[in-house]
Amino acid sequence: MVEAVRKGYWIVLDELNLAPSEVLEALNRLLDDNRELFIPETQEVVKPHPNFVLFATQNPPGLYGGRKVLSKAFRNRFLELHFDDIPENELEIILEKRCLLPKSFCQKLVMIMKDLQRHRQSTQVFAGKHGFITLRDLFRWAERHPGTYEELAQTGYMLLAERLRRTEEKALVKQVIEKYLKVTVDLEKIYDCTKQSEFQELNKLLAVDTTNHFKIVWTKSMKRLYTLVGECLKYKEPILLVGETGTGKTTVCQLYSILMKRKLHILNCHQNTETADFLGGLRPVRGTFRFCPN
Repeated sequence: MVEAVRKGYWIVLDELNLAPSEVLEALNRLLDDNRELFIPETQEVVKPHPNFVLFATQNPPGLYGGRKVLSKAFRNRFLELHFDDIPENELEIILEKRCLLPKSFCQKLVMIMKDLQRHRQSTQVFAGKHGFITLRDLFRWAERHPGTYEELAQTGYMLLAERLRRTEEKALVKQVIEKYLKVTVDLEKIYDCTKQSEFQELNKLLAVDTTNHFKIVWTKSMKRLYTLVGECLKYKEPILLVGETGTGKTTVCQLYSILMKRKLHILNCHQNTETADFLGGLRPVRGTFRFCPN
């Protein structure tokens, strides 16, 4: 921030209403008419470069977890602009141009998204407009580049339904997808990974494993987990595995590290885990500081 103020860079403060109060307080003086940045550690006052510009973005408070309502006095320091949802016809054009999907696929995707959002708004059980699908989900769905309506349906089910925990929610997502795409989502077919060449290669590697660390029983749920993680890896998507202890979350990551011959590092997080545990930190060394990576 100090470098940007001095040299006239532009800065975007993303998700402003997630910032702690002390961060917001530090901005007050910079956003006032006198436009100054005070550095308390050095007692220095920095005047901004004429080209310095500050932007901030945020989601509406109340609709998204953790967002605070900023005070009116603080918001008055900005020129505040509000943006509505992207119109359906424009969203179809964006999907078509950005993801290179057929126009008919883009229309179906938008229709499915709107229908799922209507279900969320009109039902007490499924609270929250974006609980089923967001724009990020929509683009992720399109960027997997399905070639047929059947692939489009299967991809949508894996992305949207498989992150839900309630059986009735999964059934509703499946019903909406089948309604618009006019195909049947066959879960047995989707998760039958035994015929994949990668799966057969993995079994060969496990067969010669002398450590006997992996004694895998390929149940229906294990095949499902293996298939879902494999799809995410195929498209280089970040993965969050949620489940009780012993359900195979870590094991499936270890299996893919063996299959892809990648070194796997496991870091156990807890409530006292700090940023320095991931990134390293500064340690005093005879009056100076040295960066110590972990």
